[in-house]
Amino acid sequence: MFVATNKLRTKKGRGHELEERFQRRSGVEQQEGFLGFEMWKLENTFAHEEYLIVTRWESKKAHHLWTRSEAFRSAHSGPRPDFLEGHPEFGGYDVRAASAPKRSLSV
Repeated sequence: MFVATNKLRTKKGRGHELEERFQRRSGVEQQEGFLGFEMWKLENTFAHEEYLIVTRWESKKAHHLWTRSEAFRSAHSGPRPDFLEGHPEFGGYDVRAASAPKRSLSV
């Protein structure tokens, strides 16, 4: 599994605009190899609001194909929103270990 992250900062009090923008995302759910999306908000920031966008993929190749797709270009087109501060910080991770709760078999 491959996990891609993007750290984004918004002007204080304007994080809801980023949240709304991600509610309207389109295309990634249909991308082959896509496993999931999460948007995390860092607690207790003072100068800005900070978010981590986390997507999970079957492989690094699946993520790479997403970044080359028309859906990706469409989702990232247009002028840069004025509520963003600085530049996004990308991180790519190969998952080396993971766990999940055991599911009980109930009849």
